[in-house]
Amino acid sequence: MTSQSSARHWIVVGAGSAGCVLANRLSADPDLHVTLLDDGPDLIQDAIPAAVDGPNFLDALNEPGRTHHDLLAKRSANAELRVYPRGRGVGGSSAVNAMVALRGSERQYRDWGWSDVRRAWDRVQIPAEAATEAELGAVDRALLAAAPQTERALLTRKAGRRITSAEAYLWPVLDRSNLAVQPNVAADRLRISGRRVTGLHLCDGTSIDADHVIVAAGAIHTPAILLRSGLDTPGIGQGLQDHPAAPLTLLLRDGVDNQQSGLAVGTLLHQHLGENLVQLLPMNHIGQWPGTERLALFMPALMTPSSAGGNVTIDSAGQPIVDFALLRDAEDLAALKAAVKLALDVLSRPSFADIVEMVYIDEHGTTADALADDTTLQRWLRSRAGDYVHASSSCAMGAVVDDRFNVVGYEGLSICDTSIFPRIPDANTHLPVTMAAERFCMSATMST
Repeated sequence: MTSQSSARHWIVVGAGSAGCVLANRLSADPDLHVTLLDDGPDLIQDAIPAAVDGPNFLDALNEPGRTHHDLLAKRSANAELRVYPRGRGVGGSSAVNAMVALRGSERQYRDWGWSDVRRAWDRVQIPAEAATEAELGAVDRALLAAAPQTERALLTRKAGRRITSAEAYLWPVLDRSNLAVQPNVAADRLRISGRRVTGLHLCDGTSIDADHVIVAAGAIHTPAILLRSGLDTPGIGQGLQDHPAAPLTLLLRDGVDNQQSGLAVGTLLHQHLGENLVQLLPMNHIGQWPGTERLALFMPALMTPSSAGGNVTIDSAGQPIVDFALLRDAEDLAALKAAVKLALDVLSRPSFADIVEMVYIDEHGTTADALADDTTLQRWLRSRAGDYVHASSSCAMGAVVDDRFNVVGYEGLSICDTSIFPRIPDANTHLPVTMAAERFCMSATMST
């Protein structure tokens, strides 16, 4: 066994869904010393914040320090900048997401040229269980009645508790002497000698030596780090995608219990509209906020967008400028329009009529009746389209990284997060990126 002082040193930047996997699998090699960094707080066993451990992901999103609260993004051409909530700290977005556990179609990964996908899936150790009957809210029940093909959502939980990537992958190996976890440590840029990465410069002015750096900071902050570092690989920050969605606000009838403290998402409906896959996502409530007791959401989303014109650049201070360019392609606009019409049809069925007093499309009280006019519907989508907070594909494989996730044109540097997907998966991204990290480690451990 090699001593820690002479072991090769690998740094993983970002302790989220991918980073926790990397820390676990790579540190299984005693000849590697692995340092896992994150710019946010730790997530400590037996001291998990109640909001993170609880059923309501909206509470988790509001846990202090757990998101990049100052990160803004432009969704579409006519939209204003709005906060884009990304997970921060150990556990990353797995500590604040809606816990939806979907793999997506295996064929898409094979179409990307990914080998050993099934073996990588077999290695994933994130548990999943369906929402229980008792947890379903009024909107869940209305959707089940309106559309029998609706499924109870599979959630990344065990015995009713959220299981973060930290709990699944990191906590079991914290006693390894060759693994160091450093929360509240922000990476500024890579240290580069010629075409080789030799370490990392931190925001506090210090630096760390490394034989290899894996940037796993997510599809927004990863390209920002690379751009601050001056990398000249073409395509960095280009091709940014998300799942475009259309938020419909439901005013529930007086007396309807929307279980504000319980699961926001307990069911899902997937439907193919031509070549496109659409997800209808009901949200039983929008959080425990005064004055919102009767509000819920219904979100039609396009899971197979073709628009890939989004980008991440940096400003003069090196901070990310984010433009998703959703619905830039006419095909995506047409597909999301069809999804909205499907959603409105579902909302017109008796089970929803029993619980919904009105459907609104903005904060000014405009009702969904206005969307009967196609021009209005198109204008509304171009200005008000939302997203699933599934940032993806900004350092895509085949452009920025090769099929082993190594950055083209540089030695000692890899990327492993949602940014490397050639295009956004047709599923919520937490499990797909966990699988991708497992796949990376399968090849990395064979070559180290």
